[in-house]
Amino acid sequence: MLPVMLNVSKAPVAVIGNGFAAAQRLDILQSSGARNVTTFATDPEPTVAERAGENLHRRLPEESDFQTTRYGVVYICDIPESDALTILDWAHAVGAFVNVHDRQDLCDFHMPAILRRGNLQVTVSTDGKVAGLSRILRDFLRDKVFGPEWAERVNALGLQRADWVSQGLPFEDLRRRVDDYVSEKKWLEEISED
Repeated sequence: MLPVMLNVSKAPVAVIGNGFAAAQRLDILQSSGARNVTTFATDPEPTVAERAGENLHRRLPEESDFQTTRYGVVYICDIPESDALTILDWAHAVGAFVNVHDRQDLCDFHMPAILRRGNLQVTVSTDGKVAGLSRILRDFLRDKVFGPEWAERVNALGLQRADWVSQGLPFEDLRRRVDDYVSEKKWLEEISED
């Protein structure tokens, strides 16, 4: 697997499913800045309906939905396998990347466990082998390594780096200054002391 950060604020996304897994994907998409999410659910749990809002279609998607919208990312959760396989084909036909919950063999990508501290995102993945372990490791990093203070640290260093960029410094100087800044603040020393 190749880890990438995908800008979901621009790509149309479809979430297909009725229950917890679909609601979880909707939460992740919202916190990631997704703006164009359509949810298809034949019998949505209240959390799915609430999170989907006016973008909820109380049915499974049809092939024409993929031809019209050309989704870039598709999540398929908790629907019968025969329906999932058909939808997977339709999504692939328009070039979408597809994640089928708990079906590693059908996935184009996997969902990592995500830790957010402002603009800092730390992800943990086992390439879909053991999602529970990813969650345990993410929680350890949240509790022991990357506390809430990291959000402000990223902001402060980001402003400083923007100033250095505006001065026209070459990449190697930027890299050295970021290293020096982190070293002077002793951020990583705090982690190793715990």
